[in-house]
Order: sequence, then C-alpha cells, then structure tokens
Amino acid sequence: MKIEFKGKVKQMRYMDGSLASERIKVPTLSSNHVNMNEARSHSKYGMYANSDMFSAILAKIGKNKFPKGYVDINDIPENVTVNTDGFLAIVSWNA
Repeated sequence: MKIEFKGKVKQMRYMDGSLASERIKVPTLSSNHVNMNEARSHSKYGMYANSDMFSAILAKIGKNKFPKGYVDINDIPENVTVNTDGFLAIVSWNA
C-alpha cells in the first residue's frame, strides 16, 4: 500500500544564516494520501480500508514513520523516497 503526500520544503537556518536543515511537515494522513484500491487488497490493512478506523490507522503509521512530525531531507527514513524537483516535494513509501 503506497502512501504519498506533498509538502513545501522549509529551510531551517542558524543565526549566522548558514543552512541547518531542510524539512517537510507531515500532514495528518487520510485516505486521500493512499491508493484505496491497493489498500483494500492489502493483507494487513485491507479489512479496515472502508471502515472509520482507517484514518486512525494511517495516523499511527505516519507517527511511527515520522515521530518528529516532519521529514528531514538530510536524514530520510528507510524505504521513503523524497522528490524535490517541483515546487512541492513528494514524499512516498510503502506500508
């Protein structure tokens, strides 16, 4: 099940103006961020795909993957891809 969201890359700077890090804020994940056809056929989450619990499951997946609430471009978690080519960066991974 592929989870994907878009976000603006924010630059954090030190007091002297040098670049400290680049971050993307992780939104509250919902069914809009998931391919629902894949979610319905997923072995672990398929039975919850059409239920009210699915949004809570997605929120927990997001908190487990990004506990700080953001994606640090310099420290990307395993199995996560970040495409920063456009105005908005695209973050995706398979759950």
